[in-house]
Amino acid sequence: MYLFEFSQNSVKFVLKKNTMRKHLLTLLFVMGVTGFTGNLFAQRFVSEIFSSVNVTSNITYGQNIQFLTGAADTVELKSDIYEPVGDTMGARPTVIVIHTGSFLPIFYNGQATGIKTDSAVTELCRQFARRGYTAIAVDYRLGWNPAAVGASGQDIRTGTLLQAVYRSLQDVKAAVRYFRNDANNANTYHIDKNLFILAGVGSGGYVAMAYANLNDPAQIALPKFLAATTNATYGFTAGQSYINQAIWGDFDGYAGTPGFNLDNNTPGVDNSVAFIVNMGGALGDSSWMQAAPSAPIVAFHVVNDPFAPYKDGSVIVPTTGDFVVDVSGSWRVIRIADSLGNNSAFQNNTWTDAYTTRANQINDGYDGLFPFEMADPPGPATGQAGPWEWYDSTTVYMTAMFGLGFTQGHCDTIWYNSLATNPDMSRTKALAYIDTIMGYLNHRIAVSLNLTTGIDNSAFIQSTLKVYPNPASDLIQIDASASRTPVRSINMYDISGRLVRSLDRLDDMKLIINTQNLDAGSYFLKIKFDSGEVIEKISIQ
Repeated sequence: MYLFEFSQNSVKFVLKKNTMRKHLLTLLFVMGVTGFTGNLFAQRFVSEIFSSVNVTSNITYGQNIQFLTGAADTVELKSDIYEPVGDTMGARPTVIVIHTGSFLPIFYNGQATGIKTDSAVTELCRQFARRGYTAIAVDYRLGWNPAAVGASGQDIRTGTLLQAVYRSLQDVKAAVRYFRNDANNANTYHIDKNLFILAGVGSGGYVAMAYANLNDPAQIALPKFLAATTNATYGFTAGQSYINQAIWGDFDGYAGTPGFNLDNNTPGVDNSVAFIVNMGGALGDSSWMQAAPSAPIVAFHVVNDPFAPYKDGSVIVPTTGDFVVDVSGSWRVIRIADSLGNNSAFQNNTWTDAYTTRANQINDGYDGLFPFEMADPPGPATGQAGPWEWYDSTTVYMTAMFGLGFTQGHCDTIWYNSLATNPDMSRTKALAYIDTIMGYLNHRIAVSLNLTTGIDNSAFIQSTLKVYPNPASDLIQIDASASRTPVRSINMYDISGRLVRSLDRLDDMKLIINTQNLDAGSYFLKIKFDSGEVIEKISIQ
């Protein structure tokens, strides 16, 4: 007979040999038994559990008026939807990814990025989809005047950029409404209407963070957001906010002046979101921050980013260095979010994964903040930005020269501008940073949103569970008390996948297994909790 002893309550369970049966543990063979070490936590939303992704391109989610050339132009707002192939979940948490680009068209912005099919955006969407999310890359209206000069130049730069961010905010809200409305009806893309996540890349991070915190007209009436001059061309009135809601509509994109804003983009549907991710953006002002139930925020930021301050600082025109407006960066935002309780779901965790460990070494104790410390690049640039981005010279030159009619010299400028703050840009480098982002982020999303449907969705169990000693001789101790999560069952398999012991209907966090009657060799423990399973390899001497 085999004996399992559990320390709490001193309960003994006896199994007869004839209860054992052949059982193939599929996950072991998928991962490969040979060379497997440590514990394995194959959890949906945290690990990539799907191998293929289906993309539905250029779905129109709205229409609105763009002022890219200074004149009004009605444009369709497009999106690409990424879904895991073979998934049977009917309603998935959904990540909307907002691209970078300085609120100007790609190449015209002096950079090699700025569209919903940027390499970083598509990679993020594919990685989210392979983890079991629906991911959506959206475009949005562009246009402001960074080249304004003269006495009124700063006023024009500041005001038009703020208006551009505001229109982008309205567009992303329209996207949330469109896809939530579809989820309420046909649910074409298998979306959980209650679980929308925004992930902003670069200038898209400005939009994502404003989305979570900007909802009061008083917030856009701070002194730094008031026009210094009256300018009918841009809709400024001296002493009033650059963002005149009577012209541009309210925060949700409703009302406004005909010919300046279309307010019929899926009206009447809730556009709230549950989680915010910022990759290199900033917030218009730290006073915008609001206490819970404001959405949790996780931020990734290069400390010496020249375009978005890590703490507090100025936004500048990338191509000229001209001042635009003072903003609050990721360090400030996460510090306040933590203090307000917005990030309480994942704060003070006991995770010991490499990503959390590294972040905690350099984030001043602000959980949800992952700083990237990078040396200044060679040359005149003063910092690095967007290490998760990559692009190739062939696409830049072929598209800009033959598609847009740019000169060779203009293309050279674009290329070297892009490399100035990312000089060792490569796909390998970018993927390494994206892997770090995913490794740090997805546990926090899963815990904050209580993603307990699907496969193994308890984000903290893996890092807090203790199974020791290893190798073992007489007994194995299992301690799940750090996660405050009781063990529900234990199955033990030998190296061939044969079930050798099984226990269920458990309700303990600390357990002891007697191994004296087991042959020496390698075994796998499949430890089940209410919200997930951990597989641990154990050697018995």
